[in-house]
Amino acid sequence: MNLSAFENLRTTHPALLLYFYNEQCGVCHSLWPKAEKLVKEKFPEIALYRVNAAESRELAGQLQMLSVPGILLFLEGREYFRANGMISMEELEKKIGRPYGLLFS
Repeated sequence: MNLSAFENLRTTHPALLLYFYNEQCGVCHSLWPKAEKLVKEKFPEIALYRVNAAESRELAGQLQMLSVPGILLFLEGREYFRANGMISMEELEKKIGRPYGLLFS
């Protein structure tokens, strides 16, 4: 994904979650299905995109997403939350839940 595609997604979707990963990252591969399931089941209005950090170096650099796995949540075009490394699904749900409820209720 390049910067132009990201900007288009950010302005098109009221809620956007980017999941940065690397093919060689074991944690990335184990965390992705859990994060994807959580977002799809509990936060269906969030547009979810998986971004290969190695293939999207310019975007990762612009967003200062320098380690994987990385999660960036944008609400109404503004960055609301970021996490790098392992994060529990309980913590991710808490970080997303309140602002999501305010935006979509």
